[in-house]
Amino acid sequence: MSLATTILGYMTAVPLLLCALALILLENLGSEVLRPSGRAAGHGRRKLDGWVKLICRASLIPFGIRSRVTGRSRLQPDGVYIFMANHVNIFDPIVLYGHINHTVRGVELEQHFDWPLWGAIIRRIGTIPISHRSVAAALESLNRAAQTLRGGISILILPEGHRTRDGRLRPFMRGPFRLALDARADIVPVALKGLYERNRAHTLRVLPGKIEIKFGDPIAYRHFADRTPRQLAEKVRAAIQDLL
Repeated sequence: MSLATTILGYMTAVPLLLCALALILLENLGSEVLRPSGRAAGHGRRKLDGWVKLICRASLIPFGIRSRVTGRSRLQPDGVYIFMANHVNIFDPIVLYGHINHTVRGVELEQHFDWPLWGAIIRRIGTIPISHRSVAAALESLNRAAQTLRGGISILILPEGHRTRDGRLRPFMRGPFRLALDARADIVPVALKGLYERNRAHTLRVLPGKIEIKFGDPIAYRHFADRTPRQLAEKVRAAIQDLL
């Protein structure tokens, strides 16, 4: 049964997600043409964003994945945050984008922008490149991310950098926490619970069942302004672990 559900899920979800991608590309193109001179690209909440989120949620249904959200009411509707979540599998961006009510954009390693087709897509939808080539390149990445936050768009980061192999949290990278400190942005810890049981790294097979998206209390900048990136990483990791 799970194999049939998996096949049906991909046959239904892929066209839906392509529609969502088309909406994002269309709106980004429109914002470039119509926005006033000097205004930051992607300012504020996108008009089509709600439809994209709806499609992301709908794409989980054919797989037999049922979602439950807790803690989201803790967030300010007009707040701008850095959302940080555990990295489970290929469904993470879809689940998170579909259930975070805020307009949000993700980050990817700079080399991914050189991949055929995929690089063009993530560049067009506003994904932020993260570079490790040099200190100067890393600082430029942080500046781009800070500009996105100042433009009224939240950022989604999976600070482990790689998918879990055993369902447990991996060590966190330091870069996302340098960004939070430099941008003076509040952090929202998010836990994806039950998603590891639905799908695991290096397999496309999906098992039907329940997942839970748990939003923790926002961590205000004033509460970690004096922390080092390492200390902040430990604080956020502990917050996500508690949610799991």
